[in-house]
Amino acid sequence: MNFLENAPLISGLAWTIAYIGLAYRGFKDKTPGMPLGALVLNFAWEVIFSLIYPPKSILALVVINTVWMILDVLIVITMLKYGPQVYQKGFGINRVIFYVMFFLGILASFGIMLLGAKYFIGLPQVAHNTFSVGKLIAIVQNMVMSILFLVQFYQRKNEGNPIKGQSFTIACAKWIGTPLTVGIVTVVSDPTGFMAIIYALTFICDTWYLVAIYRELQSKGLNPWKRL
Repeated sequence: MNFLENAPLISGLAWTIAYIGLAYRGFKDKTPGMPLGALVLNFAWEVIFSLIYPPKSILALVVINTVWMILDVLIVITMLKYGPQVYQKGFGINRVIFYVMFFLGILASFGIMLLGAKYFIGLPQVAHNTFSVGKLIAIVQNMVMSILFLVQFYQRKNEGNPIKGQSFTIACAKWIGTPLTVGIVTVVSDPTGFMAIIYALTFICDTWYLVAIYRELQSKGLNPWKRL
C-alpha cells in the first residue's frame, strides 16, 4: 500500500467518521458540535468543491466530497436548531443576532471559496486546477478549524460541560483526517517549509484537543472509546 497515494482516501474516511460523530452527538446532546466559524467555512467548501469545482480525475474524491456535503447539511441543521440557545448562554448573543451572524458567515464563506478559486488559480503550485486551489484553501481552513475546536472546548469547559456535542471518536478522526494523512504528504512535497508551519500548528491543536477530550471523558467516568 502506497501511503502517499492513499493518504487522501484515508483522510476522507477519517473525516467522514468525524462528520457522522458530529451530527450524531449534535442531535443527541442538543448542541452544535462544530464551532460556527468552522462550520460556515466547511459547509461552503464542501458545496463549492463538490458541485462547482469538483475533482475531475479521481471518482473516489468526488464521492467523498459529496458524502461530506450531505453530512455537513445535518451538522448545519444542528447549528440552526440548537445554536441560538448555546450562543446566547455562552456569549450573550440573542437569536436574531445569531442568525444574522450565520447568514453573513455563509455569504462570506461562499465568496471566499468561489473567488478564491479564481484568485489563486495562477499559482504554480496549483497548475491552473481549481480543485487544487480548493486543497490549498482547505489546508489553511483546517488550521483555523483546529484552533476553533480547541477554543470551543475551553469555552464549554468554562460553562461546565466541555464534552457536550463532542467525543474522543470525533477528535481522533479529526486528528487522523488532516495532519497525519494529507498533512504529511503536503509537507513532504513542499520545499519551502511553509506547509510545515501550517500543519505543525494544526497537529499541535488537534493533539491538544484529542488529549483534552480524552482526559475530560475519563474524569467523568466515561469510556472514551465507547462514545461516538
